[in-house]
Amino acid sequence: MKELVFMRHGAALSIRETGTGKDENRKLSPEGRKQIAASAGRLKELGFTPDVIISSPFLRAVQTADIAAALFPAARRLKEPALVSYDVLPEILEAISADAKGAHFVLVTGHQPTLGALSGILLNTPCQPFHTGSFAYFKVHGGPELRGAELVEFFTPEPI
Repeated sequence: MKELVFMRHGAALSIRETGTGKDENRKLSPEGRKQIAASAGRLKELGFTPDVIISSPFLRAVQTADIAAALFPAARRLKEPALVSYDVLPEILEAISADAKGAHFVLVTGHQPTLGALSGILLNTPCQPFHTGSFAYFKVHGGPELRGAELVEFFTPEPI
């Protein structure tokens, strides 16, 4: 993989608003959909075109991937269950690398604090804060183990 983007899902409805009683079933709010459209549009402006889009299986992350995929319809789609856990960061990087095998440009949609911690690992810095709809765009230099990266852009959409 040569380029990698971590994108946090957009603003989501609360468990109560969703009415499902489960965090994994929370869906994007209208504001969250606009955030992701802005972030995906920015990626397109930057010339980033993913070969694969990997998402957490939680609904808000899948919906985030759906919005991005509308701009990048040729991208292969995958769900990665490890993205919902914060406790297994090295394993998450291994899973992303395995899922993205053969892809040069990868978009991962997920959650905070996991994406912030993974970004910190790539940059050898403390955990990076991700607001809803934010993305971090990296050029990866460390090969399949995803160690060592250069931050190309960190983008947070304007409040809607």
